[in-house]
Amino acid sequence: MPFTPTRRVLLAAPLALAAPRLARADEWPSRPVSIIVGFPPGTATDSVARLVAERFSRALGQRFVVDNRVGQSGSIGAAYVARSAPDGYTITVGASAPQAINPHIYPNIGYDPRVDFTTIGQLVQLPYLLVAGKHTGFTSLRDVVDKARREPDSVTYATTGNGSTSQLLMAMLAHSTGVRMTQVQYRGTAQSLTDIVAGRVDLTFDTLIGTMPFARDGKVRPIAVGTAERVGVVPEVPTTAEAGFPAVKGGAWLGLLGPAGLPPTIVARLDREVSGLLADPGFGKTITDLGAVVDPAGPERFGQILRRDYESWGEIVRVTGTRSE
Repeated sequence: MPFTPTRRVLLAAPLALAAPRLARADEWPSRPVSIIVGFPPGTATDSVARLVAERFSRALGQRFVVDNRVGQSGSIGAAYVARSAPDGYTITVGASAPQAINPHIYPNIGYDPRVDFTTIGQLVQLPYLLVAGKHTGFTSLRDVVDKARREPDSVTYATTGNGSTSQLLMAMLAHSTGVRMTQVQYRGTAQSLTDIVAGRVDLTFDTLIGTMPFARDGKVRPIAVGTAERVGVVPEVPTTAEAGFPAVKGGAWLGLLGPAGLPPTIVARLDREVSGLLADPGFGKTITDLGAVVDPAGPERFGQILRRDYESWGEIVRVTGTRSE
């Protein structure tokens, strides 16, 4: 067939149509970006996500908006992100619970964290602090175990559900000591701590970010931290190992993820912004004051951390016999 001017126009049309799509990809973000958080406002994940959203909004010239999609210990939000288009307009500040723990707890969770997400970067570590209500009279972890041994099921502890880090830490304590305690589930940290202050529940093993405001005000008593070493903002509080219970240890991380297949150019852009944010002394001080620890890891190493924790938390779930309810 001769190469006529008409044919040239027909061949050129697809290229003309493709050009705007390429331009839009190069101009990301050209509209607001949703940062999905699977936990309620006021939780550690939400607090860090809002700091990230503020920084990214300034740096990238578009609004980054936190969207709380709460339920199933963070997995409702994680599943939403896994199903989203990998176009950079839906990302998440994810936590170790929905990414490394919940798939071992809940059947038909709707995603596999090892293949359904793009890891962008780890942000912070969240030390966990065991606090007790003043009404309990507990001053040490030994006090808690002794009462639970004398009066099985009498000690009550708050969690955000089976498979949450809070619940698994208490399950590790019960498993390693042979005692029985009673779990009381809440939708978020703020509600559980309010009930501990009111004397309706005895304990919670939760993030420093969530528990420190109550501890600083003297409304609850710090008992132990679940970290390998003491934490700088509460240097007087012993580790669980120092308290005589080395089997009870653990915490959580927060990191930035997107759906699987997120374009490398967008991952690289977000990785640069994460690196800049975590290197900012002002951000570091804010995070430390909140009760978290800046702990950067790039896309590849963050993926390795996720897969490692997926295996290790899976073993803890198996040993403690934790199941969904």
